Amino acid sequence: MPSLSLDDVLRKVVEDAVAEYRARIRELEEEYLRRVSGQSEELLRKASTASAAIRREASATYSRIVTQASLDARREYLAVLEDGLNSVISAALEEISKMRGSEEYASSLMGLLREAIDIVGGEDLVVECSPEDAELVKRLALKLGKERGISIRVSDKYVNSLGGVKVSRGDGSAVYNNTIEARLERMRPMLRSEIIKRLSVQTSP
Repeated sequence: MPSLSLDDVLRKVVEDAVAEYRARIRELEEEYLRRVSGQSEELLRKASTASAAIRREASATYSRIVTQASLDARREYLAVLEDGLNSVISAALEEISKMRGSEEYASSLMGLLREAIDIVGGEDLVVECSPEDAELVKRLALKLGKERGISIRVSDKYVNSLGGVKVSRGDGSAVYNNTIEARLERMRPMLRSEIIKRLSVQTSP
C-alpha cells in the first residue's frame, strides 16, 4: 500500500471542501445579480422618461448600487472562503488523527522529523513530540540518528499537538516547529490559493 502523506490528506480534504463550497459561491453570484437588478430596474425605468439632470442622478445612484452590491458580494465571498479554509484544516486534523498507529502515520511522522532536522541542522539535536507519539518518535530518532551519524535525543518535555515534532539544537540556537498544527498554519496561504483556484475553475461558465 502506498504511503499516505500529509499532502495526500490535504489534497483529499481540499477536493471535498471545494465540492461543498462551490454551490455556496454560485448562490453568492446569483444573489449579487438579484440585488443589482432588483434595485436598479425601477431607477432605469424612471430615468428613461425623465430630464437629463434626473437621468444623471439615476445613473449615479445605479453606480452606487452596483458598487455596494459588489462590495457586499466580495465580503460574503471572502467569508465563505475563510470558512472553507477552516473546514479544510479541521478536516485534515480529523483525518490525520484517524491515521495514528498506522504505517502511513509512521511514514508521515518520519518525513516531518527529517524535514525539521534538515532545517535546524547540527549534530546534537533534541526532539519534542506529543506523549502519544513518544515511543514511535524514539524509534524513528534512533534510526535517523544512526543513518546520519548524529545525536538525536527525544525530550521528556511534551508538546500539546495532534502529531508531528518540534526539533531544536542542543544549545537552543535554532528551533523548528514541525507539528501538524504548525505545518497547517504555515500552509494556510497555499491552501487558500488552491481553494480559490479550484473554485474559479469549477464555478466559471
